[in-house]
Amino acid sequence: MSRQQRTPKNTPQHLTPQNTAQVLALLPTANPQHIHLRDGEVVLYRRSRSLLYQCRYKLADGTWYRQTTGKASIEHAVAVACDLYDEAKYRQRLGLAHQTHTFAQIAAVTLAELRVKIDASTGRTAYSDYVGCIEKYFLPYFKDKRLEELTHTDIVEFELWRDRQMRRRPKASALMNYASAWNKLLSVAVSRGYISERVPVPKLTTKGEKGTTRPAFSEEEITQLLAFMETWQHEACEQWKKKCVPCCVTTLKCCC
Repeated sequence: MSRQQRTPKNTPQHLTPQNTAQVLALLPTANPQHIHLRDGEVVLYRRSRSLLYQCRYKLADGTWYRQTTGKASIEHAVAVACDLYDEAKYRQRLGLAHQTHTFAQIAAVTLAELRVKIDASTGRTAYSDYVGCIEKYFLPYFKDKRLEELTHTDIVEFELWRDRQMRRRPKASALMNYASAWNKLLSVAVSRGYISERVPVPKLTTKGEKGTTRPAFSEEEITQLLAFMETWQHEACEQWKKKCVPCCVTTLKCCC
């Protein structure tokens, strides 16, 4: 082969339409660390130790909220970030929190506040009854629902379900406890900013049959109670002697 036919390895090759795409694919590309969207109110970025894109967007009060897009593709991450921003703006215009919370999440915060008040008080308070209402009835039924989406039909169906669980229709006093526990949960949701006070959340029924007091003891019942108290009194004294007298004797011997 002649010298003219040989092509040195370091001789630059001319680009043609056929090999341009291949050459460009081999070139290193620069990935921006931050991508600004929606006039800078949405920022998309990826952490060094994660393949998924994160985003932060600006709320109406000027604060920033961070959230993962759950996407590794830049195209999908951009779409998710913009959707999250649009949903937050829409919810705030309606007077709602920028992010939805399930009933279970709000109930957990409410229960924590109630237990703090129970621990700080002496004796039994109404807060203990509220905890029972929330844990036994509200949470199992409304667990994954959202307060702002509840309707009057949901409340009616819940009360029917609750009555079946109790196997009876609650009296007026019990209904007042349920309503108070429900209102406490709503007040916590509003104070924490989970829902707006303008959101019309349905209330629980408070009208019911009044409870009746137990009638007075009959003469026969009084006689039985007095007979039992006499026996119970002597048995209690004997049990106390068996437990305490040996201890007293042992103590006296040690002192002597």
